[in-house]
Amino acid sequence: MEVCGTFDLIIQGHCSDVAEYTQGMERLREPLARFTTRVETSFVARTVNRPTPAPDAHSGAMWLPCKDGRRRVEHQRIDKIVAEGDYMRVHVADWSCLVHDTMAHIVAELAGAGFVQLHRSWLVRITFIERLLHDGRRWTARLGDGTEVRVAKSHTADVLRIMAGESSTDQAHSPIAASPGEAGAGVNEKLMKLTS
Repeated sequence: MEVCGTFDLIIQGHCSDVAEYTQGMERLREPLARFTTRVETSFVARTVNRPTPAPDAHSGAMWLPCKDGRRRVEHQRIDKIVAEGDYMRVHVADWSCLVHDTMAHIVAELAGAGFVQLHRSWLVRITFIERLLHDGRRWTARLGDGTEVRVAKSHTADVLRIMAGESSTDQAHSPIAASPGEAGAGVNEKLMKLTS
């Protein structure tokens, strides 16, 4: 029932037709008259059942467990997600929680939300990466909290492409895409200009 305004008494009833309503009001008229100065009637011809929205499928938020229930966290507030066995630890500033989920499912849920997978067990918000460090043939990401995470070879091309301002597309995982040597060379030059 939706009500707005100021009321002293509200009665909600269900009647199959107007005749049943009239009979019910006749029975209540005298007892109500002792307590009321005005009666307003509102009819709803049918019950309105509003559908419950899907659980934040495209709303840009996740519902995460906390000590007294669940907490809604916007995607852009999530710093990083780290796999811990069968669970994922979701880090939001100085707070974190464990979620029973797979990395593949979380990666799919956060697709297009500004995250990049550094390693099979690390998913990081792009803006949480402070610096990419190159040491020989390896890349390491230094995160906003000081953590350093080695970038897996299988994710290096995507990470470099994203950090250089290019969008990651499905072609990055396509056998038709440029070989890692070709993709890495052009992106590496751009990154050197950006970070130096």
